[in-house]
Amino acid sequence: MEDSRKALQAIVDIISFDKLFTFALVCFFAWLILVLSQFALKQLTQQLPKYRLLWSRLYPFIRLIIWASVIVYTIVVIINPHENLILAVIGSIGIVLGLATQEPAKNMIAGLIIMVNPPYRVGDMVTLSGHYGEVIKLDWSVTWLRTFDDNTVMVPNAEAIKSAVSNANSGALDEMVVVGFCLPIEVDHQKAMQLAKEATQCSPYTFLNKPIIVNIASHYDYGQHLIMLTVKAYVMDIRLERKFSSDINLRVLNAFKRAQFYPVTNSVADS
Repeated sequence: MEDSRKALQAIVDIISFDKLFTFALVCFFAWLILVLSQFALKQLTQQLPKYRLLWSRLYPFIRLIIWASVIVYTIVVIINPHENLILAVIGSIGIVLGLATQEPAKNMIAGLIIMVNPPYRVGDMVTLSGHYGEVIKLDWSVTWLRTFDDNTVMVPNAEAIKSAVSNANSGALDEMVVVGFCLPIEVDHQKAMQLAKEATQCSPYTFLNKPIIVNIASHYDYGQHLIMLTVKAYVMDIRLERKFSSDINLRVLNAFKRAQFYPVTNSVADS
């Protein structure tokens, strides 16, 4: 009974104006540092866009280190807890661990796992819970994606680590883009492969430091044999993926039409 009173008195001693003011001041300086860090990283992104992914990935770790420092400083310096209070806190931690099966706790634990052993990082193009987009923010409990339709999708971290994650670039600024084409079986397939590769090389979005691969296969559909041509090339920036894919389609289809690979119907010829 006496120990419980002492623990209660220790808790009451913590709730003092001086300690609350010091805690608020520490939180304010931590928030100010985060704001300045975010501003500095944005400036670095504008000045050195080549390292955009690196700057965007630093902020979650800076935020984690700063708030962890605030927690440690608050406990060790500001609170300076009594031994009985430490025992009470340990008991509370046991209760928190018991609540880890609840969704918010699971999401926060999953967020910590993602930060320590990341299957993806800020700036990666990933598929999470059926949504494909760029990771724009990584919080303790959720991951934020921006899709190519300019939608912002919030995915709980617990969902992210319990299912398969498809990562298109894995930390690189460039990524592979795959574009397929169908051709009649009678066309010159070697010429078609050459035209597709040359057209892809002419795209302003092509990352030429990595190889351009053109694969060919046959396919039978709708009672006829077809040639399936697949172009695999790297785009210089993940955010240009859709523009790159559209540009490849436009250039390759124009090259195929100039080579008269596609038959012209009578209605088109008459017009």
